[in-house]
Amino acid sequence: MASLDAAWKIREAWRTNMQKAVKETNAKERQRLMTIAVAGAGISGIETSAELAHFVREDAQQLGLDPDAVRIKLFNTNKRLFPDGPAKVGLKLERSLEACGVTVLQGSRVLQEKEGTLTLSSGGTMSVGLCVWTLGLLPNPMLRNIGLPVTPEGYVIVDASYRVQGAQGVYSIGDCAQIVDPASGRADGKTCKEATAQAARLGEILSADLEGRPAPSHKGFIDFFCFGLGPGHGLVWTRIWRVDIVFTGKLGWRLRKFTWDAPSLLK
Repeated sequence: MASLDAAWKIREAWRTNMQKAVKETNAKERQRLMTIAVAGAGISGIETSAELAHFVREDAQQLGLDPDAVRIKLFNTNKRLFPDGPAKVGLKLERSLEACGVTVLQGSRVLQEKEGTLTLSSGGTMSVGLCVWTLGLLPNPMLRNIGLPVTPEGYVIVDASYRVQGAQGVYSIGDCAQIVDPASGRADGKTCKEATAQAARLGEILSADLEGRPAPSHKGFIDFFCFGLGPGHGLVWTRIWRVDIVFTGKLGWRLRKFTWDAPSLLK
């Protein structure tokens, strides 16, 4: 789940499975074809499973299949959803997913998918028609080979003003860099909302360094997370003055769309 092309391939894969399920006479095989696993329960996994729950059931109904027979399994390595926020928000997300037909499997990791069979961290297996991997991003492996200092995970090491250690005139932001808020010690996220703020600040840093002025330091983005939960539904959580604020339903979806469209520079 890394590109628009991948999304189209996923769509065609489930549609092919639904068409096969129409003709399948073996009940066990038909159920396998109508089962989708989403491996990884971060924001991408949550949103992907919610969208699949809506559109795969819609396709099943149009083909004359029982939409309730569609199984969407979301595998979460952690013990609850959304470990970056309050437990009550994670529980609200889980209930929202269950309401739209997603089964969340907590504390369970998919190790491998081969020919329609998942191997799980528990030692068990599961038969599925399609497995979508949403396990997050890794830094580009090229970074280890170009002479820059990197963390054990492979992220470029920078100071509070995005300067690469030991590399005069070299800066790094975004997915490749390990950027830490000097005030809280917390690492920045790897989404467009953080990257947009980093890019704007980097312009100020470059200007200051060229002119010999003190450069600004990194500031962490406020606690603000958005989740799409299918067409017209969403959840937004933020924390202001230590108070948790949650928006759900259509308002949550509109806020999610606005906040992601804005840093994505969509007009």
